[in-house]
Amino acid sequence: MGSGRITIMVVAIAFFVMGSDNVNVVTAQFCGANLSGLMNECQRYVSNAGPNSPPPSRSCCALIRPIDVPCACRYVSRDVTNYIDMDKVVYVARSCGKKIPSGYKCGSYTIPAA
Repeated sequence: MGSGRITIMVVAIAFFVMGSDNVNVVTAQFCGANLSGLMNECQRYVSNAGPNSPPPSRSCCALIRPIDVPCACRYVSRDVTNYIDMDKVVYVARSCGKKIPSGYKCGSYTIPAA
């Protein structure tokens, strides 16, 4: 997939779909999310690579709060989950104060209990 960078912040969180050949993320707004900002500030917290996510930064949380979770969840696919860890996405979103109910379907992913 192009550069191989897809990020979602669901809430998009994930919240969020970013960075494929078909998506211009430089100034993109998606489901209330600033995609360019999310890529810069939040990607490290939700990547499949690496250990469990540390608590997100204030700047990341500021970008997550306006996201329309039901909107973003419509774009969570198995392809997206190849690049981001949905458990990390939920952790980050909840750490930032987003209310995501347990059992909610976000694409192919079911939100676990808090």
